[in-house]
Amino acid sequence: MRTLNIRHPAMRCVAEALLDLFPSGADISEIGTDAKPCLFVGWRTSGTAGQPGNIAWGVHYRFEAEALSLFDIACEPAQQRLCEHVRDISRHLRFDYADPDALSLKIVDVTADMVRECMSEA
Repeated sequence: MRTLNIRHPAMRCVAEALLDLFPSGADISEIGTDAKPCLFVGWRTSGTAGQPGNIAWGVHYRFEAEALSLFDIACEPAQQRLCEHVRDISRHLRFDYADPDALSLKIVDVTADMVRECMSEA
């Protein structure tokens, strides 16, 4: 298992849920400021920029500050539901390595409403 240097429990939970969805060489890092923390998953493929097989790919997970606060007070099953929900969103992201004009950076927002929804499920 990769070592994850991620401080916030919500971001660590999400990162652990994502590990097997991305190439084994992908980097998972905490980026941003304390006020706007994010996770970034990035990886490279062989190829030349502007050609099929664009070389840089990534997903930027933006966490609302309120989402992180709510995660801290949520029960463990609700926390796991949130991580699985973000994993499910991530599973549906599509990267078209053969298209030289493909969008190589995706953004996933982790909102307070997502956490509330996971907390309200029984």
